Amino acid sequence: MGRAWHTIRHRIKGHSYFYSFRIIILLMLPVIFITGFEMELLSTQLFLRKLESNGINYDAFRELKLAEDTLQQAQKRIEELQEEHPRLDQGDGIDDNAYLTFSMLAASFDLYDNKLVNEELFLKGMKRIGATQGYRRLYRYYNAILGDIEYFPIPRIEGDTEDVSYIDTWSNLRSYGGSRRHEGCDIMAKNNIRGYYPVISITEGVIEKMGWLEQGGYRIGIRSPSGGYFYYAHLNSYSAELQIGDTVIAGQLLGFMGDSGYGSEGTVGQFDVHLHLGIYIETSAGELSVNPYYVLKILEKNRPTYQSLP
Repeated sequence: MGRAWHTIRHRIKGHSYFYSFRIIILLMLPVIFITGFEMELLSTQLFLRKLESNGINYDAFRELKLAEDTLQQAQKRIEELQEEHPRLDQGDGIDDNAYLTFSMLAASFDLYDNKLVNEELFLKGMKRIGATQGYRRLYRYYNAILGDIEYFPIPRIEGDTEDVSYIDTWSNLRSYGGSRRHEGCDIMAKNNIRGYYPVISITEGVIEKMGWLEQGGYRIGIRSPSGGYFYYAHLNSYSAELQIGDTVIAGQLLGFMGDSGYGSEGTVGQFDVHLHLGIYIETSAGELSVNPYYVLKILEKNRPTYQSLP
């Protein structure tokens, strides 16, 4: 009898554990089955809270890691959202640059290895951060860099078998004039002939600076309408009649690629023929350079062709 009672008690106890376990599982189901979207939203919210308390990570921001189709994809997403929600374009600050800015925040400033956020997360997230100071600053910065870009700065030359090349040399060490970091991207002339390749303006804008710099040689700096400063250095010569204060249009000839610089005015031959492209913006942390490499990759699809030069 005692053994039978022990068996019954054991079974009851076992059932009790089983039912308790089931209750725990049922209580945990809302947590266990959180969707990927909710996890993404939670992760993004935590990141945005961190952004508000710690400020913008300018080192990551300046890398400007973008895939070649990022801007096109952001524009497409916005067009689809505006078709679905027609009122989004009525002063809500919802545009392709907003999609890019929010996605950069969610991806820790890397949209080369990561994708744009989904539409639902974007709309919900914008309600939380669209009016915050950190977001609005970043929105202005990205617009200054990307809002006016149209053309790759070196046209193709018809029949040219050499062409130009470039790699990501952002932040590489430079020694002339003291140890410093490279604040741009070099587009190299494979034929190494000064005065051969035309240099055109990536954007429309106003010429702010022009003339000789020891490190930059003959250079020209153009301020675009959205506030970006585009710096073209080591030119061999300028296009005729250009001067400070002139307005240029996107695609306008600025001059020709050369190897000027690293000495007194007129010095050439201290390095191979190339164009140094720099992009600068004004921020709350002062003027900052950003990596032009990914901008150039985006612009390769918008590269005009010039006829062969005589």
